[in-house]
Amino acid sequence: MAPPHIRIAAFSVLAIATGLACSSDPIGGDGSSGGTSGTSGGTSGGTSGGTSGGTSGGTSGGTSGGPIAEDDGLIPTTSIWRTTSEWYRNIDGAPLAEHSSEMIGTLQQWGTTGIFQIGFDFTILDGAGAPKVTIPPQDEGDSDPVPIPAQGYIEGDWAYNSCPSGDDCHLLVVDRPASRLYEVYEAHKSGASWSGFLALWKLDKTYPRSNRGLGCTSADAAGMAITPGLIGYKETKKGAINHALRFIIRNDFIRGAVGNKNVANAVYPGSHGTTAGASAKGIPYGARLRLKKTISETDSRIKTPGAKTLLRALQTYGMILSDGGNIPLVGESVKLHQDANPAETWDGLLGARDLGFIRPVDFEVIAIPKDNPSGTPGWYSTRADYEAQLTKPFGCPNGAEQPP
Repeated sequence: MAPPHIRIAAFSVLAIATGLACSSDPIGGDGSSGGTSGTSGGTSGGTSGGTSGGTSGGTSGGTSGGPIAEDDGLIPTTSIWRTTSEWYRNIDGAPLAEHSSEMIGTLQQWGTTGIFQIGFDFTILDGAGAPKVTIPPQDEGDSDPVPIPAQGYIEGDWAYNSCPSGDDCHLLVVDRPASRLYEVYEAHKSGASWSGFLALWKLDKTYPRSNRGLGCTSADAAGMAITPGLIGYKETKKGAINHALRFIIRNDFIRGAVGNKNVANAVYPGSHGTTAGASAKGIPYGARLRLKKTISETDSRIKTPGAKTLLRALQTYGMILSDGGNIPLVGESVKLHQDANPAETWDGLLGARDLGFIRPVDFEVIAIPKDNPSGTPGWYSTRADYEAQLTKPFGCPNGAEQPP
């Protein structure tokens, strides 16, 4: 199978014509794609996708490896990423890009419904002590053996051997003792064999601005990790999301020209793009948006504690454009938590459309940092400086690179 950027380019015309996601939401934008995005996460697994995989959770067999017990269930709090990764930069007081309004103006709506919606699709598996399997390496991918617990779920609450061909089928595994994050795109198991595209992330290392290599893809179109940008179940219950969120928009609103690999459309912290983008002045991969303070927690439209937590995160850490698709935000599936404790649920905590009233014009594009959060302060904020930081979508001349 091809890495993500190749498949996205191949489907770019369909994406623009229909608004369907080529990379993060291939089923469509009707609010039911990707497992549980059309309803609150409390029904994940049992009603995933309306018709796609309503029994997928029940076919995984036996008990799962269990949810991660430590910290917030995403990236370890001891990871150096907490101080050096852009996912954790507080941008509450960051300057705007000079042409923020112009870029936001190209974003006409969220997905095909216009609703600022959340999908609850991703399971984060605990790889500590799990048997390791080898996934045949692909171009720009890594080849390290992946620790996969005997029981678990792929994106959409699918069993390991059940994710439909054509879906993104992300497999996310965190090995805390080893400080490693494994993210597999199009993960499929057949018998004892696995296939997919693997992006390895070292959680005890500081990555350069080029991530795993400038122009190198990852399991996400922008070349970044997925896991640290998810809406975590445990952290939402605690009432504090202390990181930026991964977000997606339709390809026709993403910077680029369809099929043209020479149009620069990625900015730091992104390091890769696609040729599916179709907006000459649109938002580039890696761009960071911040929710304006014109919306507050006291807004009568905000009903749940999780929505208030999410609001604070969007105003303090923002959200980073990572891929193309229809459902803007992505949360953690509760299925694995329910396997350990059936009482665990998103119901009453955070629903798929709890912030559905938020519009694109409620956001602003911030400037591009000149260094990582622990480095030298400074921003590329003028139109000229911001645009000069854009890089072409592809490249990866040396293959996937890892810090020593």
